[in-house]
Amino acid sequence: MPVALALIAAPASAQIQAQPVPDDPDNPLESAERPESGEVTHSATANMAQATRQVSGPNILVIVAHPDDELFFAPVLARAARSGGKVTLAFATSGDAGPGVSELEPGPELAALREDEARCSAYTLGASQALFWQMGDGTLALDARKPDSPMRSLKLRIAELIEEIEPNVVISWGPDGGYGHSDHRAVNAAVTEVVQAMDDGRPDLLYPALPASEDTPSELDGWAKTHPTLITDRLTYEREDLDAMRAAANCYESQFDASARAALPELLHGAVWRGNVFFRLAFSRSN
Repeated sequence: MPVALALIAAPASAQIQAQPVPDDPDNPLESAERPESGEVTHSATANMAQATRQVSGPNILVIVAHPDDELFFAPVLARAARSGGKVTLAFATSGDAGPGVSELEPGPELAALREDEARCSAYTLGASQALFWQMGDGTLALDARKPDSPMRSLKLRIAELIEEIEPNVVISWGPDGGYGHSDHRAVNAAVTEVVQAMDDGRPDLLYPALPASEDTPSELDGWAKTHPTLITDRLTYEREDLDAMRAAANCYESQFDASARAALPELLHGAVWRGNVFFRLAFSRSN
């Protein structure tokens, strides 16, 4: 379908209306006109004109490298789950290489702790399940051409999972890996290779995007930016979805200290999202 998020929306009952982007950085969710419950906002690539569409049971598959990666678009997951959709989280590694703030040595004990934290996050966001493939943290890009390489195994797992749950939307890191992390980039490559080989029924593949802006906070200096004309989807969230993200961030006590767990949602909400999480569509939508 040609309209962004048509697979998330119900085409027959979709209601399209103008929806301004919240522009008050001090209190965007209070100042902006809120969309009706169950709606998401889409911005077309060419002119960034927005439309509001009724959500009807999105089936979203999130494939990321590590527990906590989902935080960088968490309000959208909470919104989708709250609207009656299904959200599945798949973690390629258990983040067992650390370092984090737990003082645990890299290994099985840290892996088990990180997995428990990811389950906490998944539950808080309303996800239906969290899957752990327990591949080597920091190894996903190694020896990619070998038949027994992590990349070959990762692609096989991704293909099998997509076939099993039949998502209409897949969210994963973009080719930049957020801030260049090799595991993030490897996951992107694997997910992209699988989806691009699918037929016309392939799911929408969305990469989270940080809009290029002169007022990007210094805390995000190392992160890759996306020109606004390349951002295809702006998905709205409400206060309870942001609250769900705050709770999810608090699950990761081994990864972030208390001040960082409190600061991350406020940084992304107040300085970047302001009521909309941004994505770039990897491929044109199939008919």
